[in-house]
Amino acid sequence: MKKQTEFWKVLIAPLCAATVVVSSFVATSAEKAAFPGVDRAVERGFEFLRKQQKDDGSFHHNSAVTGLAAMAFLARGYVPGSGPDGERVERALKHIISEQAEDGSILGRGGRMYGHGICSLLLAEAAGMSKNDRVMAALRKACELILRAQAEPKSPQHTGGWRYEPRSRDSDISVTGWQLLALRAAKDCGVKIPSEAIESAVGFVKRCAARGGGFSYQPGGGPGHARTGCGMVSLQMCGQYDAPEVRRGAEWIRSHEMNWGREHFYYAIYYVTQAMYQCGGDDWGWWQSRLEKMLLEHQNGDGSWPTTGGEGEGGQVYSTSMALLALCVQYHYLPAYQR
Repeated sequence: MKKQTEFWKVLIAPLCAATVVVSSFVATSAEKAAFPGVDRAVERGFEFLRKQQKDDGSFHHNSAVTGLAAMAFLARGYVPGSGPDGERVERALKHIISEQAEDGSILGRGGRMYGHGICSLLLAEAAGMSKNDRVMAALRKACELILRAQAEPKSPQHTGGWRYEPRSRDSDISVTGWQLLALRAAKDCGVKIPSEAIESAVGFVKRCAARGGGFSYQPGGGPGHARTGCGMVSLQMCGQYDAPEVRRGAEWIRSHEMNWGREHFYYAIYYVTQAMYQCGGDDWGWWQSRLEKMLLEHQNGDGSWPTTGGEGEGGQVYSTSMALLALCVQYHYLPAYQR
């Protein structure tokens, strides 16, 4: 348990973000890949993931990694309960709901609020697609815990955000990103979320904006790729596409090249991909070619992607899920990420 909790704490330091619903599966790309072979690489990645699901519906002993794998299937357009891959998503949802405690938490075996945010976001996406009463009930309970955790007394600098534990008294941008996106997605599904909660979270994210561009882990810190992608997406998904913090974030990313295998590589490519896709135009074109080149060059023969520094405990289920979530943005199946 300690090892698993430490894994998520190490990863949390630079990261964040993500999203909502899909409708029905159509096997086509809505947007051109920059490199040939992307569609095939994506399918090979799913071939690997399909073999990893266990009898209880999980893809990994950590519920957050199972949540990421299930979200990857949603991002490719596989609807819960529809077809073999939709059934895989359905089984993963049942497993995650079975881990929810009476107080609404889905803290799993390590990861605490970080894992709770990921699983809550997955529930919101699934609720928007399937209108399943059990999923909606679990989502409401999960959101209640998120709101209670946000309301814990914090200093002015940390007000509005979240941290590792439900009763933490400070906040960081990575844990905050998952909770904020889960609340936004839940609100779109009809769950009553106070507007003040969203506004307060946005305020914390903006306080994490670094002076020279990009976003820091906590107010006053230095920027990094994953933190910057997280901050940008958090604001974009709350409607602040043209916020100066977002523009400066894109400029920071373009002036700081990111190479294969850097620490927390998959978190960084995931968040930066979502952010630059929302920016569109030259920003997206610049990033898309780099992303696809890196991932196609390093995919394993079995369709998985290798783990990199700081992310090993999640295994290749984690690295493959994150790579697929980044590559699948072009398919437009998650409406919250549509321009």
